[in-house]
Parts: sequence; structure tokens; C-alpha cells
Amino acid sequence: MPLTVNKYCPCGSGKYPVDCCTTLILHGAQAQTAEQLMRSRYTAHVMLAVDYLWRTWSPTVRQHSSPEAIAAWASSCEWLGLDILACERGGIEDNEGTVTFCAHYRREGQKQQHLEKSLFKREAGLWRYIDHIT
Repeated sequence: MPLTVNKYCPCGSGKYPVDCCTTLILHGAQAQTAEQLMRSRYTAHVMLAVDYLWRTWSPTVRQHSSPEAIAAWASSCEWLGLDILACERGGIEDNEGTVTFCAHYRREGQKQQHLEKSLFKREAGLWRYIDHIT
């Protein structure tokens, strides 16, 4: 789904997409923090940028899914917004961090929320989504 130039980035940063997540998703820039990667992954769901979601998910964990499953999930939702609730570590100097977030969406006509605490780690110097923490 293309983003409109005059609208703010879906990740809730208050920036325009070109100054925010699309730089990572479409132009190959690398996330500097775990939160930045989390925000860009949410925006990738909105954009149906499955290749980005797959690429930024740790290969050690993503083997339990597929690009087709990600596309089916992302396209079945109308994405309504993202709230970042907490970040622990995951900064520029860190190698690991967690981001707690709530993604709002509508699916089959019903508003829903996905609340998750996610683990992120640097792998070969790049931030990767690992998995949710229970």
C-alpha cells in the first residue's frame, strides 16, 4: 500500500514517511535502534512490504513462518496505529533491547489490538526482530 506524501508516517513518530520508515523499508538504510526497527516493521505491515519484514526478522526464528503467511496476515488487516509503550535498552550502543508496543488494527470489521513485548538483537551488526517475550 503506497503512503501519501503529505501524511505522517504510520509508525506514529510524527515525521513524514520519507524522513522516517520508508528510508529503511525502501532505500536500504539500517535501523539505529530497536525502537526504530520496531516502528519500521509496523509501517512495513501497513505497506505490505513483506520482503522487509522477512529480511529484518532473525533467520533463527523466522523459519517458523513464511513470506506468504506474513503477507496473508498483513493484508487481512486495516492498520490503525501504533503505540510504543516502553523501550528497555536497544539504543545505538546496545546489542539487545526490548520494545513493548500496541498495534491497533481492524480485521473482519472488528477493531483489535496486538500487545507485545518484542526482543531485538544485533546480528552481524544489524538490528533484527527476534520474537515476542512471554
